[in-house]
Amino acid sequence: DAEIERHADDSEPLSMLAFKIMNDPFVGSLTFARIYSGKLTKGISVDNTVKGKKERIGRMLQMHANSRADVEEAFAGDIVA
Repeated sequence: DAEIERHADDSEPLSMLAFKIMNDPFVGSLTFARIYSGKLTKGISVDNTVKGKKERIGRMLQMHANSRADVEEAFAGDIVA
């Protein structure tokens, strides 16, 4: 397999890692993901390489301690839920 190099840049193809799944009493199931490259926009479909299918990004949140804020898009380096 050839090694692919990605730079932490918004112009690169989207690459992100879901690293935590938790249940929130107000929102429901949350999947935390770090964006390594590219831009993630609410409403797009992304490939889930573990499940082998596409998943739609519905609501995106940025978590701040005990509060949360809705975001429309996130960029390389951001962590969203």
